[in-house]
Amino acid sequence: MKKYLVIYHDLLSGIQTQKYQSGELLPSNQQLVMRYHVSRETVRKSMQLLADEGYIQTIRGKGSLVLSTKRFSFPVSSIKSYKEIVKENGMDSKNKVIKIQNHVLVPENLLFGSDQIYAQLIVRERIVNGIPTILDYDYVNEDIVKDIPVEEAENSLFHYFEHNLGLTIDYAIKHLTIENPEYEDCNQLGISSSVPMVVVRSETHLTDSRILSYTESRHRADKFSSVEFARRHH
Repeated sequence: MKKYLVIYHDLLSGIQTQKYQSGELLPSNQQLVMRYHVSRETVRKSMQLLADEGYIQTIRGKGSLVLSTKRFSFPVSSIKSYKEIVKENGMDSKNKVIKIQNHVLVPENLLFGSDQIYAQLIVRERIVNGIPTILDYDYVNEDIVKDIPVEEAENSLFHYFEHNLGLTIDYAIKHLTIENPEYEDCNQLGISSSVPMVVVRSETHLTDSRILSYTESRHRADKFSSVEFARRHH
């Protein structure tokens, strides 16, 4: 990993674990130069990346101020359970199961051309740091999994699939859009109709390519963050 990314990840980890708290200054650029034995330009690239992602603000003559990080960092290009994401972000979070319904047809807007299937619908509200932030609609293929217990839905579906049922999740296809809030978004999350929603629609596949589930994850845009790194192949 390049040096500026090492510095970036070290500082980001410090921010997320509250080693560096909101309103505090990060170590100065000169301190980072000496600590990591790198050039000023390398440190500058690290700080610029943090600033671009909204973690810090550079104040001339003072340094780099840590901004509020009460956002949910969602991995678009990897597969992680909600419980794993919360642990990595160091957040206090609770799951609230709103509804479980059997033998439901998966909505066409989640299928993207695939054949329609029947599923068990699980609707959950994610409360992050005391604030209702996410609504998740999981449609679990009833040909693979039936009668998911409420306590498992409150804990982690991925953990239940992999550890209790012995299923192996292979890959997911995700579609991300920005949309106006629907009635349920405003009602369940307590937001106004002016707050946009980041909507991630995904299909999760097992190693034998069968579709395990379809998910619509609806995030308050003002509490959403996604940080990804991509490499261009030449």
